[in-house]
Amino acid sequence: MPPTAVPLFSVVINTYNRASSLPQTLEGLRYLNYPAVEVVVVNGPSTDGTEELLARWQGRIKVARCAARNLSVSRNVGICAAAGEFVAFIDDDAVPEPEWLDQLLAGYDSPLVGATGGIVYDHTGYSFQYQYSTATRLGNANWNLTEPALHLCYPGALVFPYLQGTNTSFRRSALLEIGGFDEEYEYYLDETDVCLRLVDAGYVVRQLPDAFVHHKFAPSDVRDANRVTKYRYPVIKNKIYFSLVNGVGHFGLSEIIEDNARFVAGQHADADHHVAGGRLSLLDKEQLARDADRAWRMGLARGLSGTRELITGAKLAAHAAPAQPFPIVRPAGERLTICFLSQDYPPTHAGGIGRFTFDLAGALARLGHNVHVLTRGEWHHRVDFEDGVWVHRMVVGHHPLSEEARALGVPQRIWDHAATMRDEVERIATHRPVDVVEAPIWDAEGVAILLDRRHKVVTSLQTTLRIALESHPEWAQSESFMGDFGRPMLALEKLMFERSHGIHAISEAIAARIARDYGVEFGADRLGLVPLGLDDRRDAAKPGEGGGLNLLFVGRLEKRKGIGELLEVAPRLLAAHPSLTITIVGDDTLPSERGRPYKAEFLEAHAGESFLDRVRFAGKVPEAALYGHYAACDVFVSPSHYESFGLIFVEAMIFGKPVVGCDVGGMPEVIEDGRCGLLAKPGDAASLHDCLDRLLRDEALRRRLGERARRCFEEKFTSERMGRSAESFFRSLVAR
Repeated sequence: MPPTAVPLFSVVINTYNRASSLPQTLEGLRYLNYPAVEVVVVNGPSTDGTEELLARWQGRIKVARCAARNLSVSRNVGICAAAGEFVAFIDDDAVPEPEWLDQLLAGYDSPLVGATGGIVYDHTGYSFQYQYSTATRLGNANWNLTEPALHLCYPGALVFPYLQGTNTSFRRSALLEIGGFDEEYEYYLDETDVCLRLVDAGYVVRQLPDAFVHHKFAPSDVRDANRVTKYRYPVIKNKIYFSLVNGVGHFGLSEIIEDNARFVAGQHADADHHVAGGRLSLLDKEQLARDADRAWRMGLARGLSGTRELITGAKLAAHAAPAQPFPIVRPAGERLTICFLSQDYPPTHAGGIGRFTFDLAGALARLGHNVHVLTRGEWHHRVDFEDGVWVHRMVVGHHPLSEEARALGVPQRIWDHAATMRDEVERIATHRPVDVVEAPIWDAEGVAILLDRRHKVVTSLQTTLRIALESHPEWAQSESFMGDFGRPMLALEKLMFERSHGIHAISEAIAARIARDYGVEFGADRLGLVPLGLDDRRDAAKPGEGGGLNLLFVGRLEKRKGIGELLEVAPRLLAAHPSLTITIVGDDTLPSERGRPYKAEFLEAHAGESFLDRVRFAGKVPEAALYGHYAACDVFVSPSHYESFGLIFVEAMIFGKPVVGCDVGGMPEVIEDGRCGLLAKPGDAASLHDCLDRLLRDEALRRRLGERARRCFEEKFTSERMGRSAESFFRSLVAR
């Protein structure tokens, strides 16, 4: 829909010292569906770098300024600067869902509708902070409504509906008609007062069942990190003021005073509660007593004066500005909603499937799609907007096996995780249609969604249980393991391969191997070959140690990763190259097939050898440190016995390093043998030694292969290329 076909929405963000959260709000607005948007940021007297942040958005947003730390003054500046027919307000620590403005606009089905607002999630992103509320003319709110209060929209109503300020929109002409916000309200009851004046002017305030906004409720000068209000002077003062300017004529003065006395007593009781819980101090309690006394005096004086400070013609003229179109991220076609399942996901788990999912999700989001990642969480369900991706961290709960799952022998642990994620996909689907759900084959994460038959399921091919059993013969030899878990899971993996709507292969090798191992066929209409890709992290590396030659290994220290062959040839390489250091990054506590960690076996076998100080077991390292290791190495090696793809080679190629892998699985599809690296025979220590020794002896060869490795990454393995390939594959499935 072209922008001219719909009215312009001006989204106003009033900010003060929120340079840490404001970028997230601005980024979230870039994913709106609505085509005609401008964004107006009104900056208060911020001192935290907000001005520098806004300068980086120059040309994309309108910037206005408010010298006072007064939310109503700031909002009036935003109204005056807005060029849209409708003005929406969102907080600087909130993110809207893509349909936000479309749904707000849908509420304006009559010229009498003066305001619309939607549902607000709290800081968890999962539970509601606000659904529907009413207030009285004394400023007392009822937050427990379960349905809109449209029937209370009539002039003179004693109880009326109001909207939460972080998710509110207005017909701009209606706002100007009533004079905008009353600038007496620096904070608290400001939007409640506007809604009441609109109702008294004959307008409808419409509370919507959707138009979702996620409010992270960040600390401010009013509330602390525990979301406890510390500065209560404006709360008390504005409650007294509100009840006087809106309640006189409906209530007697003594009734108004008594109501406010009860309110202030409640503030003291709430403060006592937080003091007892250690969230407020006795000094805070003493400050409240002083603030309450001052608030009584000021609230009474201002409320009884009968005057309001509203938008004037001079203010309107001072801040008026032409429309500034805001750039929305849009795909080249219909926007898809894609859900990815991944038990692991950064920052808590950065390897393997988690890293692949992170990069693919981000790439598709940058193309303009609605992308959700469903992963494991702790303590409580949580939803966050991270780099364009909605990340759902779900606490896995118990789910009774369905009849079909029981008949298939799905292990309870597998079903609990799969069903938890299925339920969250269904919740997402109540907000927008879900086009595709992709899940890895490991642990058959997508089985509950597949059996539910409501969504198209794509299974991505990585290491299967059958492949893993080759590296863990003790599993295969355990009848209890195979009976309770192994054989049911092998059957379940085959079911996923046979019934999934799409199969995402990261290499030709993994697709061919799985088809052979499981006796299945992947027809061209279902199979999508989408090689992995990565963001360019070269600039994220912290400088590593320099000097001499550095050979780097990254991976788990287990048999399948070829660590045994590397440690076998290490003494010969170290003897032949006196300046060589071998750095081994990865979990070095895992037991080998002999029962003890490879690290312990190596150090014991070579105790007293002079070269031991040149073999560095770094263990698991943070992501930034890992990049530093890549940047510092001269040769990268991972002599895996099998890799379905080999993402670690791409990581090394980003840094322009020659790589050594094995001629098996997906590695030959990543490593151009003799051009960007060398391929050894899998499980062959002599072949591995020859490849490494050749590179370590020839600096020119290392340089030539490293330069080609970087070009290979840029040409074949960027996240953008992966995202576009996946987009094309998903579109083909949706079209079917």
